[in-house]
Amino acid sequence: MNNLRLLFKYATKTYKIKKKKATSGGFLGWILTIIILAAIALPMTLMFYEMFKMMAVPVSQFGLSYSGYLADVYMFLFPVTFGLMLILTLVPSIIFNVFESDDLTFLLSLPIKKWEVFVFKASVGLSGGFLPLLMLGISGICYAVALKLNIFLAVFGMLLLLVFIFLFSLTIGAIMTRFISKSTARIASQIFLYVSVIAYVIIMNVLPRQAENMEAIIEGFGSVFSVLEGKHAWLLPFNWGLYAVKGDIRVFGILGFLCIMLIFIVMKISNVTNMANGRSKTKKSYRMEISRYPIVKKEIRLIFRNPQNVFSISYAIIFPVVMAYVNKSAMSGAMFVGIFAAIYAANLALQLIAEEKKIWPMPKLLPIDMGRTLQYKAAIPAMIFTLGYGVVLLFSYFMLNMNPLMFLSIIPMTAVLLYSSLFGLSLFLNDPQRGMTGKTIAFKFKEALMLEFNTMLLAFGIIFPFNMLSEGGLLEVLMGEWWYKLIAIGLPWIIMVIVIFLVKRTFRKINMKVGAWE
Repeated sequence: MNNLRLLFKYATKTYKIKKKKATSGGFLGWILTIIILAAIALPMTLMFYEMFKMMAVPVSQFGLSYSGYLADVYMFLFPVTFGLMLILTLVPSIIFNVFESDDLTFLLSLPIKKWEVFVFKASVGLSGGFLPLLMLGISGICYAVALKLNIFLAVFGMLLLLVFIFLFSLTIGAIMTRFISKSTARIASQIFLYVSVIAYVIIMNVLPRQAENMEAIIEGFGSVFSVLEGKHAWLLPFNWGLYAVKGDIRVFGILGFLCIMLIFIVMKISNVTNMANGRSKTKKSYRMEISRYPIVKKEIRLIFRNPQNVFSISYAIIFPVVMAYVNKSAMSGAMFVGIFAAIYAANLALQLIAEEKKIWPMPKLLPIDMGRTLQYKAAIPAMIFTLGYGVVLLFSYFMLNMNPLMFLSIIPMTAVLLYSSLFGLSLFLNDPQRGMTGKTIAFKFKEALMLEFNTMLLAFGIIFPFNMLSEGGLLEVLMGEWWYKLIAIGLPWIIMVIVIFLVKRTFRKINMKVGAWE
């Protein structure tokens, strides 16, 4: 344990440069982290508490022979779903963090046991399971408070369950290091992290409405109560979360015994794991291919090679679809996808230019016009998010009976997305020597605000008039006041003309800045 404590102390000191003068950056970073955590945890806590309080109704009132409460259904489902999500997120994250570490060779050369290095590096991957861990922990505590259970036993039971899940993930991770490469583990970790984000959005919007219809819950989950209560129900693994929060000593004993057993298993397996190399690489034979559009192919591969970019694209589509479906509003989906697509298009263009920055000035030595390359870096993200915008509109058309006139908004939105990409490149070229965070480049705070304000304003100016046209109908708009006609019919196309002018002007500025980029 002393070695583990030293390793964690080492992790907090690594890569920290001593500064002669104290700055407010670290303090502001902590404040911002607390604000983000509060923004995620507080709404979730209020939602879970109100939901469990609403469902603190004896099931016997509905004619079923169950001595518990209706809230037990969700306290049964949450540990199963969130626990599984947490395991699926942690296992690849553990594998990736173990083998991706730059200092792994150095740590293995120290007089420290291999299992301690493995546990230390695996613990760094805990951040990957942040959302499901938070949802599981908060739901258990809110359940205990709403049903007035012993809060100390509930917290202890939830912590014991979380420790068991972590140790189980460690065991699976130690075993799977022999079969999964670090690149596969990284992609899987990112995918399940994004699934967690999407699950959070769905839960925050769907569950409060679902909890209001108790008869539907009884009808849909009536068969679950027979599993929750019985002579040997406490022995079933998927009941351990519910029984642990209720303070069942028998489940405490099972979880405690399994935790001790898993600790020894992890120590044994990790001591014989080849952490220095991970899974052995197999040689692949590559066939040379000649493409008609090599730059386009290169940019597309660079985009989809980074899981973070895949998340940006999928999130800009899935989140608006969820919001449109939950709110039963095509306007809601179109507005969200319009705003997200405009912001993410600029960020995607920025990540593409980051690839050039890594090998600069090599791109200037190649027989390729840099201006043409930047055109592709702006156009490809714009086209990708234009397709995403069209997908959301198609969903709204088939599922929410959206007016087909809304499809016309794709034309001016394409211009806005192209301008957003170019604007992002222009902001980068204002300071091309800026540092990189990890393997990516981030906008400065002022630049991010400027980009978000411009893109949100332009997207709103296009989508809102088309929504007026879709809801009121063309005839009603034509019979309205002159200003109403101007907004509903003319504003999107006026914005498109202005944006086309801005695109040309921004591209001229980019060409001038590229020439001065040394």
